[in-house]
Amino acid sequence: MMKKRYLIIILALSFNFALSQVGVNTPNPAGILHTDGQKDNPVSGSSFTPAQQANDVLITNTGRIGAGTHIPAVKVDARNSGDGAIGFGTSSLTAAAADEGAVRYNTGMEYSNGNQWLPLLTAQPAANKVIVIAAKTDNTVKLASPAAATTTGLQNRASNYLVGWTKAFESNSGSSFNASTGIFTAPRNGVYVASFTTDLAPLAINYTADPLNPIQIEAIWQLYDNTAGVLPANIVNTVKCVNTMSSNSNGNIDAGSNCTASFYMTTGQRLMPYIWFNLNGLNTAGFSLNNTGGYNNLTIAEQ
Repeated sequence: MMKKRYLIIILALSFNFALSQVGVNTPNPAGILHTDGQKDNPVSGSSFTPAQQANDVLITNTGRIGAGTHIPAVKVDARNSGDGAIGFGTSSLTAAAADEGAVRYNTGMEYSNGNQWLPLLTAQPAANKVIVIAAKTDNTVKLASPAAATTTGLQNRASNYLVGWTKAFESNSGSSFNASTGIFTAPRNGVYVASFTTDLAPLAINYTADPLNPIQIEAIWQLYDNTAGVLPANIVNTVKCVNTMSSNSNGNIDAGSNCTASFYMTTGQRLMPYIWFNLNGLNTAGFSLNNTGGYNNLTIAEQ
């Protein structure tokens, strides 16, 4: 009989321990695991002052962690009336290994998008942001490649690199955008939003519908590395914005295009706009932009 009583007591204590909350430096835990750093919490009750909570750490029954607060609103919550800061250290992990959403400190805050570490701007940089505004009022282009000679007249079914811009405004030193070559060079690491529009002068769009060669015009941004080369080997990224036209778009009408894209550029990388179009059966040059009304514009803004 005595052995049975002991067994019942032991089982009851074990059951109570399994369901109880654990307190460190406190007999009155407010969560599944509760540490009272200064041993200043009340021995009973559920009323805790902000000062008492400020030196506590606890885990709730929903798996949330509160550092300096007993009511964490998110998975990890350090908001309180004291020093509610979170410190991040450096990491040698690749962005892919850390996975998207990871945060580290590397001379500045960075976050992973799953492919690369990107800067998380937390303060205004020492230099003002770069803004470029330019317009194109002539028909000068470089055909085939940015290294080609400058010519006048755009060509159907060819890469028409847009040069000969007129710069209306550029902040800071005014040297990031070369209006003559149409090349923007990033003065520092950062995200840049680039946009340009073009409009071809009214021309005869007359091309038999062909599913392999649709009637279209493409506005394209090409990003180059930070060397001096403008060869295919120097291309880092290409963004195309395609505007298609219906097969019955025959006649003298304008063909316009535009492209807006965001680029993370490192210092010295270069950005350049060009267009490619297939609007009739000719491969000859001599097409013109609509240079009236301000249709052909370029804007680049550092974020």
